[in-house]
Amino acid sequence: MGQMLQQGDHFPPMTLKLLSGGTITLPEEMPSRYLVLLFYRGHW
Repeated sequence: MGQMLQQGDHFPPMTLKLLSGGTITLPEEMPSRYLVLLFYRGHW
């Protein structure tokens, strides 16, 4: 398991699939300085 981010840490690079079918690479393609990510597991 990875380490938790601490205040002041840089966001680790990752590529995520979008619902629209595209992808976004973070943090390079962040649309602004602040970003909220919501991970939804779906139904149990």
